[in-house]
Amino acid sequence: MDIKNNPVGRLHDILREAYSFKNTEVTQHVWQAVLDAPADDLGGLLKLLSDLIVLNGQAKQAVIDGIQGDQTLYLAPFKKTDQMFARIDLSGGWNNSKQFLDETTLNALAFGNHALEAKHGKCKLSSEQTIDFIEKLDQLLRDCLDSDLPDSLKKLFHKNLESLRQALISYKISGVQGLEDEVDRLIGAMSRHSAEILDQADESSKGFMKSVFEVIGSINESIQLAETAMKLSGPAVIALLPIIQSL
Repeated sequence: MDIKNNPVGRLHDILREAYSFKNTEVTQHVWQAVLDAPADDLGGLLKLLSDLIVLNGQAKQAVIDGIQGDQTLYLAPFKKTDQMFARIDLSGGWNNSKQFLDETTLNALAFGNHALEAKHGKCKLSSEQTIDFIEKLDQLLRDCLDSDLPDSLKKLFHKNLESLRQALISYKISGVQGLEDEVDRLIGAMSRHSAEILDQADESSKGFMKSVFEVIGSINESIQLAETAMKLSGPAVIALLPIIQSL
């Protein structure tokens, strides 16, 4: 499934998926499934739900800012979504939340998505690709812990890889902008420590480092809008080239 760039589209897709669950489900289980949250990580689920509530507000503002003329139809569903998010009870039955969702509400969000889609463009990174990148980062995190890197570099790589992993997990909610911001932040962090990275690189760690930068480059390329897609040598990652070329 493609993740929409515009917030109304992302909200619609998430709520449409949630709406498909039976009334008898437990609310916590529904959101864990929809938001791809681990079953044993309540804190992670609460963070994702907080992000989802922020997305609801961003979607409403996108309608106000981006749709000309009468906005009544496009703003109507937010009365229901505001009520739903204000009454979340994770231990309760899903029907308590689902009562605020119906075809009329979801169709109005779909209309809003259609009206805003042309303004926001499309991203090339699908949810399936996101899962693949998360799996690659999981492996790199294990490789990092098993590596012979000095503790300072091990901490640097582990911290930034985990932050990128979390950004990919929340990509379904935050969209391309949140992921772009994290990639840019990571590139800046790696660039600032480039001298230390190159000084400490040896034959046993070069393969790991190259794999890290290849994944960063692949994610960066995938999140670019179709009309402005850039390769690894593009401006967004140009700061990493001295490190990459020296490994």
